[in-house]
Amino acid sequence: MLPRKPAVSADEQSVFLNVPFDREYSPLFLALIAGLAGVGRTPRCVLEVASGGRSRLERIFALITSCEASIHDLSRVGLSGELKVPRFNMPFELGITYALSQSSSHGFFVLEEKAFRLQASLSDLNGHDPHIHDGTTTGVLRCVLDCFGTPAKAPPLSALETLTEQLTQTALTLQREHRTESPFHPYLFRQIELAAAKLARRQGLL
Repeated sequence: MLPRKPAVSADEQSVFLNVPFDREYSPLFLALIAGLAGVGRTPRCVLEVASGGRSRLERIFALITSCEASIHDLSRVGLSGELKVPRFNMPFELGITYALSQSSSHGFFVLEEKAFRLQASLSDLNGHDPHIHDGTTTGVLRCVLDCFGTPAKAPPLSALETLTEQLTQTALTLQREHRTESPFHPYLFRQIELAAAKLARRQGLL
């Protein structure tokens, strides 16, 4: 049974990211953070969920409900890890989000790398067309603009590409300092998110 929805209202600017956490996805993860910062949104993800206290599922649910929208990248459909098993966390969290959207204003967007593949991997979602990013950072930025760009606040794609390049350099510096090969660590995520907002303001996007 799902935890009860918290009484707190959702932050209109916050976007929950339900995406793969592997090295190959790192450039797309950074592009999502940069793109969201460029359109004035705040990325959130399970890296913020601390251990201890309530169950992990309850804390994830609380985080999702604190966001007005969410992005779910279902492009990882193969087997992964040493045990060669499929990843169920992402479609599971999408299911939680879909249930939430039926009783609140929460909006969700589904991303995929390849067109039409979702019809085979998750046919229950037919009718909710995914945004296709082709496995590229530019594709991810186009998806962000499609989902969150408005006539009043839609920076040019080139500006978001520049922002992504700058954020990538910042992230690589942070990774070297912390002797890690990926940005998928709680402290790094917080620092990268703050850096993205700072870079967006410097570019005059906010």
